[in-house]
Amino acid sequence: MKTQSLLICFLTIISCFVEEGKSQQKEIIGYYPSWKWRHKNSLMTHEKVPYNKLTIINYAFWYPTPDGKLVGRDTVGDNLILKSVDGKPSMIELAHKNNVKVMLSLGGWEDSRNFPAVAATSTTRANFAHSCLNVIKEYGFDGIDIDWEYPGYADHNGTPDDKQNFTLLLKVTKDSLEAYGKKIGKKLLLTAALPASADGLVNYEIKQVAELLDLLNIMSYDFNGSWSPMSGHNAPLYAPNKIDSLRNIDASFRFYSKTLGISSEKINLGIPFYGHTYTQCTALNAQHKGADTTLFLSAGAFYYDIIKHVDKFNRYWDASARVPYLIIPETKTLISYDDEESVTHKAQYIIDNNVRGVIIWEITGDYLNDGTTPLLNVVHSKLNSGSGTRK
Repeated sequence: MKTQSLLICFLTIISCFVEEGKSQQKEIIGYYPSWKWRHKNSLMTHEKVPYNKLTIINYAFWYPTPDGKLVGRDTVGDNLILKSVDGKPSMIELAHKNNVKVMLSLGGWEDSRNFPAVAATSTTRANFAHSCLNVIKEYGFDGIDIDWEYPGYADHNGTPDDKQNFTLLLKVTKDSLEAYGKKIGKKLLLTAALPASADGLVNYEIKQVAELLDLLNIMSYDFNGSWSPMSGHNAPLYAPNKIDSLRNIDASFRFYSKTLGISSEKINLGIPFYGHTYTQCTALNAQHKGADTTLFLSAGAFYYDIIKHVDKFNRYWDASARVPYLIIPETKTLISYDDEESVTHKAQYIIDNNVRGVIIWEITGDYLNDGTTPLLNVVHSKLNSGSGTRK
């Protein structure tokens, strides 16, 4: 009996370690735009999302009205994706079958202008928190992701009061999520998308914010783009030169983890599945005439569009930044983007630095016509290898 008891005890301990290992899987968080079904990549319907390669989906975007109520950016898409239609399961049903959480992302660059008004008073903050609970109850979301871009940003109605008010908004939302979560016996998450650079955090009480959030999703991309005076990398892993020593993923992570002292276990770093284009430009750190609109329809070029034209470009590798770029000499076009090689380096960085995981804008970006997802495959394979569990 004693031997049997010892055996049971031993197996129980082993089981605990196995379960702990499972719980320490790296986060792979993919944003899924509600409006994308209207465009080319409607190929990746919510039924075809590779749920087995993700841990969390951030459904983007809803946004608050000035009085704190929530509205979907694409209500038609919401009905198609978030509800069971003709007996077909919703995104949330499919995600939960694969042990994947779905967060409702609020705001985004286009829809952050009402946040200052919402955060300004106790009444509108309470309305906002109540609205968050309502959508969680209606659809079954696993939490709220706030993408306020950005507190204090004047062009999006920002004011100096946003700095404190953002913290207050998170606090009342957190309290509501915790109270309702206890009621239903479920942990509801609160996360936020945050700037990658130190100067972007001047209007945040970042240490208080970090304490309130379950995960900090760092938007470590768009370091350069068509708006920049000189061409540059979209998302360099390391500094490409001394001038850009603070505008890269490594600098962002070190600022959050070392300077601010935020646990790496709460930090997710961004990996873009898109690039930025420059016309009349044949070198990095050179003048340009804005985004290319001949090969691509917008300033941001998704991987699935870039790969179609890759045979027209000469590919170069920046060994310092550890990212590629493409140049067409004939049309004087340059593209900064990520490919399988650079994504491998970034995933390894996540492992080496014990980072919680990654956020991806966005998961339809590498979905090719044959149904493959080459960039996501690399992220998933690397972060789920033997060295991909959190230490």
